[in-house]
Amino acid sequence: MATKRNDKVDSDRVITFENVVSELMPFIDTPFALEIQLGQTRMTIRELLELDAGSVVELRRSAGEPMDVLSKGRVLMRGEVTVLEDTLGLRIVEIVHPHKKV
Repeated sequence: MATKRNDKVDSDRVITFENVVSELMPFIDTPFALEIQLGQTRMTIRELLELDAGSVVELRRSAGEPMDVLSKGRVLMRGEVTVLEDTLGLRIVEIVHPHKKV
């Protein structure tokens, strides 16, 4: 990893996109779990116990607002719900911190 010394980069090892990709290649087919978060809410245990089939839980998110795509609790992307034939999908509309994607 390159380190800064007095505002100069130590050129012993400069990190490039090619270096990162070559280091990741052995892991490229490793399964990676993603979560798509529709929204969140807070409620009391009493409110939770009062829920029944047909109950509606209000989420802290506006209709049409992009959903978060997370891995291990960290937001990586945001997207919009779409329908692909008979299944739901997510169209990615934003990559959060694209320089930290890898």
